[in-house]
Amino acid sequence: MRRTLSNRHARPVAGAMAAVLLATALSACGSAGKTSGGADGTLTLATPAPNSLFTFNEVIAEKLGFFKEEGITVKLAPVSDNIPIAGLVENSKADVGLVAATDAISAALKSDGLRLAYDERTGGNGFLIGLVVPEKSPIKKVADLKGKNVGLASPDQDRAYLTAALKKAGMGIDDVKTTMVGPGSPSVAQTLESGRIAAYAGTLTDFFAFDEAGLPVRDITPEGLEGIPVGGYIVRAETLKKSDVLVRFFRALARGTYVGLERPKVAEAATRQVAPEQWSDAEQARGLLDALSKTLVPFDKQNFGEIRPDRWGNAQSLLREAGVIDGSVDLNEFLVPDILQKVNAFDRKATLSTADTWLTSNGSKT
Repeated sequence: MRRTLSNRHARPVAGAMAAVLLATALSACGSAGKTSGGADGTLTLATPAPNSLFTFNEVIAEKLGFFKEEGITVKLAPVSDNIPIAGLVENSKADVGLVAATDAISAALKSDGLRLAYDERTGGNGFLIGLVVPEKSPIKKVADLKGKNVGLASPDQDRAYLTAALKKAGMGIDDVKTTMVGPGSPSVAQTLESGRIAAYAGTLTDFFAFDEAGLPVRDITPEGLEGIPVGGYIVRAETLKKSDVLVRFFRALARGTYVGLERPKVAEAATRQVAPEQWSDAEQARGLLDALSKTLVPFDKQNFGEIRPDRWGNAQSLLREAGVIDGSVDLNEFLVPDILQKVNAFDRKATLSTADTWLTSNGSKT
């Protein structure tokens, strides 16, 4: 067992995160026109939790002027549960979208005009995705789930993740029953607590909801699932071909990530400015920020956004095995790792100098 997901990081930010997501959804009343594709220096970004701890690297890139230095203005696209981010990118309502690996692959099966240009959570998936049981459950390991009913937050990502966890225990998806119960909520927490489902496969925000409902949960995910990508940024192939605007976007993002890892006080100060409500308990918010930072550490500790085809191949195989998809994406076409050398060609020393100067005038509160 890697962690108990009770009150350590969740409670101080759960309500704040819900507010952020709701505010983003409500912003859907904004412009619904097609984007310029960066032709005028403006890129529209669709991200599931903008201006929050969860996207602190995007926040840093904006606050410290890295996007501006690259000649880019970044606008946020309206996002809601009813509008898949991949669909926004495909239909030119957004130029860049941060999506889960399963959503990226599923979208690529439907459209050959999408590309994945930057892998986001290269530091691992264990903190963000999990297979959990109530803290007091007698279930101690995945093998104990044989013949039992497992609830799913989503029919694709979480079913695939459950399949991977079962494989580690020498089992298959047919060795358990599955029920689509939806995202974490008080009613799903009650279903889990009552035993109608013995376990639940979901993400950190789902576990936040359980905590808010008074149900601490325990992660039983086996070790060794690091070979599955969490997700990344998808773009349109035509935008990549037209100019280097996406290279510049991702370079600014990489700089923001680098600063967040090397100067956590800058990450704190920047996110305090855009999401002060998430810092109501500073100690626990710092714990969450630290945990999120670890998921962004590059594979080789140096090159941000690195795409490893074998990991994405693993994800695709799991989706097929779980019955989520039937076909296969040509990963040689969908994955675009060749821009990453240019993305990572930035002056690390100068970037940290900018961060230190910015912090002098924007230092975080204690």
